[in-house]
Amino acid sequence: MAKTSKPNPGKSQRRRKAPEPTSARLPIRISVDREALNALDKRAIAAQAGIGIVAGWLASWLVGGSGLLHYVVTGLAGSLVGGFLLERFGIDLGIRNQTASRIATATIGAVVVVLIARLVS
Repeated sequence: MAKTSKPNPGKSQRRRKAPEPTSARLPIRISVDREALNALDKRAIAAQAGIGIVAGWLASWLVGGSGLLHYVVTGLAGSLVGGFLLERFGIDLGIRNQTASRIATATIGAVVVVLIARLVS
């Protein structure tokens, strides 16, 4: 026989009120497209992370720094910054190998990121 809990007559049963929404709302609405997330090429993401590690290591070798996580973050941020800067200024590195070109671009961007971070801090 299962026990059923009876309400304690000495205590009143109050339900918690849900917190009232504040008037401030977030300006950004984030939604995830699950189909696009599933369509991401896992090998391309792994390759970009590998390029980030190499570029971060090269940048740290050029301007100083250490740590695998530091390499990855610097390299990935550097690939974005380097790609933006080279495209913005119309610079073509003249490297025909796509992987070598990506590494060089990410390394240039990573060096810029490291130097800016040092200036800011």
